[in-house]
Order: sequence, then structure tokens, then C-alpha cells
Amino acid sequence: MATFILVHGACHGGWCWEKVTPILEGHNHTVCAPDLPGLGKDQTPPASVTLADNVERISRLLGKMEEPVVLVGHALGGVTISQVAEARRRKIKALVYLCGLMPPSGKASREMTAGDPDMLFRRSREISPDGLTYTFARSQLPALFYADVSPEDRYRAMERLRPQPISISRTPVTLTEERYGSVPRWYIECTQDLAIRIGRQRAMVKALPCKVITMECAHSPFYSQPEELAQHLETIANS
Repeated sequence: MATFILVHGACHGGWCWEKVTPILEGHNHTVCAPDLPGLGKDQTPPASVTLADNVERISRLLGKMEEPVVLVGHALGGVTISQVAEARRRKIKALVYLCGLMPPSGKASREMTAGDPDMLFRRSREISPDGLTYTFARSQLPALFYADVSPEDRYRAMERLRPQPISISRTPVTLTEERYGSVPRWYIECTQDLAIRIGRQRAMVKALPCKVITMECAHSPFYSQPEELAQHLETIANS
């Protein structure tokens, strides 16, 4: 059986994996879906959070695991899992980017979206007056994150979103082929995603080649297609 650490994306928390976690646990896997600093139920002031804080949070969890884990990052969570792999490669069995941002070394995730100024993600973002956090226009959230999610799940998710520390998307990752490059990588592309569009997903995979799994869904398959997503994660764990 495998061990999974599921890392959420911008404004979300570990709660977003609530449909996937019991499926994996029902198949006797170990699953951890933490809140990143400043998000979910974590009480760290989000304006103070850095990428290093995220890396430390996940690294501490890795230190408690007896076996290498499958480390999954959704959307902006891809930045965190990349930097964690550089720091703790021997604790990771595989990296999985779920429509995730996957910047190459020296690049920040915001540079991954700068070439697509009309993307809904950028047009929906609302930066706080102090410039340290951001949220998304509530009217855009259904299309942006939950286009194929049931109204009940969509509402519950929207009510739990919190301001996202902006430093995560502004901090360049530092990755080496010896460390980060030695960890097997998978990309689960979501063809109907309006937050990180499929062309952008495929451009990142072209720049950093890895094995690809395709899901015909929007940005949040952990709600819209949890059974299929869990199956893909198990396939990766068994490969």
C-alpha cells in the first residue's frame, strides 16, 4: 500500500481532498492532506507566509513517514511540491502535478501565466491593499474553479476559501537535476480547466517532460471526478 501527501492549491485547504481521501483510505492507503500555512484552518497570518514556510510544513510531514510518499500538488501546490522535492528527494516516491504549476528552476509560478494575460485566473484575481495576499472575484469562482462541480460541493468549497499568500507565486524555485530531477514526475492534465488552461499545462510539460495522464474535466477533479482521480493516483503509486 502507498502513502500519499495531497497538497492543495491557492486559497484552498486540505479540505478540498475530502472526497478523494476516503477512497484511497478505503483501499488501505495512508493519506495526509495538510493545510498549508495561512490556509484551511491554519492560523498563520497569510500575509507573512513564504514558500520556505510551505516547504518546511511538508518536509516535517515527510520526516514522520516511514516510506517514500507520492506527493501530489494541485494548481499552485505544484510550486511547493517542486521545492520540497529539491530538499527531500529521498522521501518522495513520485511527484504528481494535478493541473499543477510546474516552473523550471529560476522561474516563479507567476511567470507561467504571464504569457496568457486573458486567462480567467488573472482577470479574476483581486490583490489586497497591502499587496501581500489575493483572493478571486466571487462571481468568477464557479467558472474558474468549479465549472463541473455539483452546486452543493461548489457552495461548500467557496465558503471555505481564504486569502492566498502572494509570495508563493512570486518566489522563483531553485531546482537541480541531481535532486529534483531524480524524482519521477507525473502530470495529470485537465482538459477543460479555465484556471490553468490546457495549452499552458502542456507548455509546462514540454519544458519539463514527464509522464502524462489526461482527465476530461475542469479545475477541481477532486470534487467532479474523485473516483477516477483516486484510480490514477493508485496507478502512479503502483508504477
